[in-house]
Amino acid sequence: MNKMNHKMRGIMLAITGAIFWGGSGVCAEYIMQTKGISSSWLVSVRMLSAGTIILSYLFAKDGKKAFDLLRTRKNRLNILVFSLVGVVLLQFSFFKAIESSNAATATILQYLSPIFIVIFFIIESKKIPNKMSVFSIVLSLVGTALLVTKGDLTSLSISTEGLFWGLMAGVLGAVYIIQPRKIMAEFGTIAVTGWGMLIGGLIFQLYHPVFKDVPRLDMTSLLLISYIVVFGTVFSYICLLHSTRFIPAQFSSLLTSFEPLSSALFSSLFLGSVILPIEVVSMLIIIFAVFLLSRNGDME
Repeated sequence: MNKMNHKMRGIMLAITGAIFWGGSGVCAEYIMQTKGISSSWLVSVRMLSAGTIILSYLFAKDGKKAFDLLRTRKNRLNILVFSLVGVVLLQFSFFKAIESSNAATATILQYLSPIFIVIFFIIESKKIPNKMSVFSIVLSLVGTALLVTKGDLTSLSISTEGLFWGLMAGVLGAVYIIQPRKIMAEFGTIAVTGWGMLIGGLIFQLYHPVFKDVPRLDMTSLLLISYIVVFGTVFSYICLLHSTRFIPAQFSSLLTSFEPLSSALFSSLFLGSVILPIEVVSMLIIIFAVFLLSRNGDME
């Protein structure tokens, strides 16, 4: 019974983290469309704030050990690359995808990252992929095609810019997982993510400082930005990470399918977006393709 309770706790944590992330995209879409807040300014605030919160927690928990990751030149270089590619560009591309299309589409395109991970490992290992891998990749491409064309393969239903940034978010999501594997194994995911976000946020100031083009913020904007930072970033990450204490990481990753589903549901409920049957079908196809890859073991 205790084992079953632990499993249910892990499942609920993973689902909660995924829903928090899906909700953050909808919040971002709303304030960018109705409050005149740019994706660049939002990314700048999100990374700096989330990085500061995570590292403050880590410092309070571990003291000076929180700085161990920065003690060698090699690790500093690794975290710098992670900050630039896996954090700055990922966050920027995700919010640009939302700005150019909508939260539901951006989230499902980012959800393609496991497909790109498998493609990367196939190229790296120079092995011929098995039939299940090929089938899953083809299935994900079919789902993506249906999503961005709404079933009319002769034209795109979203802008070329939205498609580009959405796919870029998927590619960079794969980089986010692959690139820091060694330093995460040594220092832990919290330290790597916290430093990655803070350093990435500081670097992003060179492109768009938080004090540049500051929008007029009403109470609604402040509350939604707080949700994006605290729940959509910090708590989402902590819930997904903590879930792996109770259920296998592979099972936890499958439950992130609630990200695009929750994003689509929230968009429909709060933004009045109409979710067409073909879009639901395309989302389910992509989620199923990722599920097959996970069951096949090629994501490990």
